[in-house]
Amino acid sequence: MLLLGAILNCLDPILTVVSGLSVRDPFLTPFDKKDLAEAAKSQFSRDYSDHLALIRAYEGWVDAERDYAGYDYCWMNFLSAQSMKAIDSLRKEFFSLLKDAGLIDANDTSYNTWSYDEHLIRAVICYGLYPGICSIVHTEKSFSLKTMEDGPVLLYSNSVSAREAKIPYPWLVFNEKIKVNSVFLRDSTAVSDSVLLLFGGSMSRGDIDGHIKMLGGYLEFFMKPAVADMYECLRRELDDLIQIKLLNPKLSIYNYHELLSAVRLLISEDHCEGRFVFGRQILKPSKPSAISAQPALASRTESGPGGDNSKSQLQTLLTRAGHAAPTYKTKQLKNNQFRATVEFNGMQIMGQPCNNKKSAEKDAAAEALQWLMGETQTGHEYVNHMSMLLKKSKKDHN
Repeated sequence: MLLLGAILNCLDPILTVVSGLSVRDPFLTPFDKKDLAEAAKSQFSRDYSDHLALIRAYEGWVDAERDYAGYDYCWMNFLSAQSMKAIDSLRKEFFSLLKDAGLIDANDTSYNTWSYDEHLIRAVICYGLYPGICSIVHTEKSFSLKTMEDGPVLLYSNSVSAREAKIPYPWLVFNEKIKVNSVFLRDSTAVSDSVLLLFGGSMSRGDIDGHIKMLGGYLEFFMKPAVADMYECLRRELDDLIQIKLLNPKLSIYNYHELLSAVRLLISEDHCEGRFVFGRQILKPSKPSAISAQPALASRTESGPGGDNSKSQLQTLLTRAGHAAPTYKTKQLKNNQFRATVEFNGMQIMGQPCNNKKSAEKDAAAEALQWLMGETQTGHEYVNHMSMLLKKSKKDHN
């Protein structure tokens, strides 16, 4: 994170973020003054980011320290003066390390040229915290959170986003998970699709044009092929720049200003609607190949939105489209096999008999997926197709 902050000339706020992650949380929440503490924190809490809130709190403390009012500032804003001083000390240490490595010149302040750009700061935070990624599943009145490893998760109570009814972003990146009765996320920042595509992990092409996958297919993006090509090209050039800069720390990035301007423009203009998330996943071949020695079989566990499990895929597709999660009813048959029925939006779809209950539920989910996903739709056409089917099924069952 520090290296990218230096390379992209937004170092100062990133020094604060990295230092803050290394010390005790400076935001205090006394049990008997919880409401006052939350109100004090809220003045730093906008834009759905714990890390940006920390940056603002630290910058306010620095200003107060210049007037010899650092302790008063901490007292009024329920901040730990000890943590603030620790952050300040670590910032100086990290700065010295970067200077010794030749990545910054202490006499040249260009490393802070874009320190005011909060979109770019989010991007660098995403780069540093990935693969700590959480999907924000929006419903009509609220939202839920889901990670690849844990399924449904919650935000820690002191997160700035925990008090929000809506988070107008498709993703959260986070620093830490804590398991009590449920899994809670700490230190999170909401990010857009563009930020995740350009500053997340490695990307790979999907099965159809305009399909990009990350995290082994758990994260999927569907877009026009030309848009996918643009993201891949920008990502490749960004990765090359980072590698070149690490090999030659004294390299000026001025010659890359067109690339960096394009990146800044793209991430600042992303309206955070998650528009790349939806798309069609082919579950069976359209036509058997003439040269195939054996006919291809339709897979019921092929990778799709939500991972390789058809139950997860179905739940992800439904909740992302704003519908309730599916439920399952399983019957044991006379031959010791099981048959499951999946219910959602007022309709029922029955699967084939299977040897155990778990397989039966997966089979029913796969049947529902095949029915919902149609044969020819892609991108937004697919979403519209699925929504129409769901609305029609509900009307038919009323």
